[in-house]
Amino acid sequence: MEHFVEKHRQRTGKRIDRLDDEVVQALLRYDWPGNVRELENTIERAVVLATGPVIAPAAISLLGATSAAPPGLPSLRLHQNLEWVERETIRRALEQSSGVKKDAAELMGISQRALSYYLAKYRID
Repeated sequence: MEHFVEKHRQRTGKRIDRLDDEVVQALLRYDWPGNVRELENTIERAVVLATGPVIAPAAISLLGATSAAPPGLPSLRLHQNLEWVERETIRRALEQSSGVKKDAAELMGISQRALSYYLAKYRID
């Protein structure tokens, strides 16, 4: 599990320190009919959706431990979904930090420079 967290943390540039113990236990309990690929995809989604340095139990409910797409995704088009997730994560972090960009960047585990890039990319004020 840690291997996949590190792999996708590096790919996304996010600061993810660890999986919460409850998350590890939930992942260990799941049957994984898709085997290693399904586990990797689940961890990748958790890293992408993470709003802080620890992947918390709430991430499991966002992910669902099934092959069905999480509710709320706008389409089956991968790039549209990734962009939606990025925008939604930024929106939530800004909301939680009362609009303080430094705090929002910290919540997301990214640099302020990276946050500025995403704000410009998605034209978020």
